[in-house]
Amino acid sequence: MPFNPKYSITEKILNNLTLIASAREVIEQAYLVPKWEASLRRQAKLRNTHSSTAIEGNKLTLEQVEALADGKDVVATERDKKEVLNYLEALDT
Repeated sequence: MPFNPKYSITEKILNNLTLIASAREVIEQAYLVPKWEASLRRQAKLRNTHSSTAIEGNKLTLEQVEALADGKDVVATERDKKEVLNYLEALDT
């Protein structure tokens, strides 16, 4: 039984998909300064850790997550600190 979608690809949709594909290619081919890339990756990791653990009820702020990642101590429950440190470690593996 073949799949019959309940939509049709219009000229406008096709044009938009082409623009998206072109923009993606420009982004993928763009040169990124290595120092910026490292900084962006670190910020993404910290924000990911903060938001993912916050969903589970972790009360640490983004600044506290960053401090823990830098090896500093923060005033928080041991559970919250351990959860963040474990999450950061998991992202590194």
